[in-house]
Amino acid sequence: MEIIPRIGVPGARFGRTRASVRAARGAPDSAFRRAADATLTDMYVTAPGGHEGGEGCGDGFFEFLEYDDADVLHAVEVASPAPVTLDGIVLLGRPAAEVVAELRGLGHEVEAAREAEGWALPALGVVLGGTAQDADGFESVRLRATPVGDDAFEFFEPAGGSRPAGTGPAEVVAHRGIGPVRLGSARADMRRLLGGGIGSVPEYGGAAQDNFFEAGVVLTYDADEAVVRIAFTRPASVGHGGVPLLGRPMGDVRADALARRMRIVEREAELFFPDGGFSVLTARDAPDLPTTAVVSAPARRGDDPASGEGAEGTGLLW
Repeated sequence: MEIIPRIGVPGARFGRTRASVRAARGAPDSAFRRAADATLTDMYVTAPGGHEGGEGCGDGFFEFLEYDDADVLHAVEVASPAPVTLDGIVLLGRPAAEVVAELRGLGHEVEAAREAEGWALPALGVVLGGTAQDADGFESVRLRATPVGDDAFEFFEPAGGSRPAGTGPAEVVAHRGIGPVRLGSARADMRRLLGGGIGSVPEYGGAAQDNFFEAGVVLTYDADEAVVRIAFTRPASVGHGGVPLLGRPMGDVRADALARRMRIVEREAELFFPDGGFSVLTARDAPDLPTTAVVSAPARRGDDPASGEGAEGTGLLW
């Protein structure tokens, strides 16, 4: 399987929608969130003996397809023992030092990854995952549509006298925010409000992100450091119109909302409330799983099926 930097892998090219990839490859073996408020990652398992491109592989392996918040493919991770090559160099299942030396021999820039064990080819958007303790070689290859930049984390302390605001009960404010947090708020104001946390640069969806662990809040900002996405996760408590939203089975949240005549759009591992402008997420698509996040963001075209522009595969319930 020859990877094509900034383009993708056979059967999964960057820029394609989840629906088009699934139409071509079939349904994934599993779809799950890698974090409480993350988009769904599609996992495909290749059976021992081959790959859809016709290449042999003695052992089965896993491919993880990651999509952005517009459901467009932006990253792919392939795990060992996949037969992955770059410019003909086998990347997995052999000594890591040999792989790095051969890549440099072809003129590629290879450097130690900043925030993870392994090596990166920054210009190509490729990261060779850390070596396992019981194997001499990289565990995975991850490639994305953009170059690998400086993703270093920033640890920041609470501002003087600040007290986390997300630990108490919060109510969704329709199309504006959750609890005391509002879309469009300044980053500096949010740090004073919510306390300490970790800042980072997300791969998509914004220019910066802050994770306030104690408050259970994740905020994404635009280039002007204004909030463009709000996610409340545990240990936060969030409600809407008398319906508790976090930490309950998704089926119970759905039933309570419908009993109160709230409009709901059912999506994969998600309930979208068009009149409130927010979504409730679960780790996987199962009604008995507890909800993991409540997310508020500006409306996108097609978010409300009542407008006649509903996304394919959704169901509007009353």
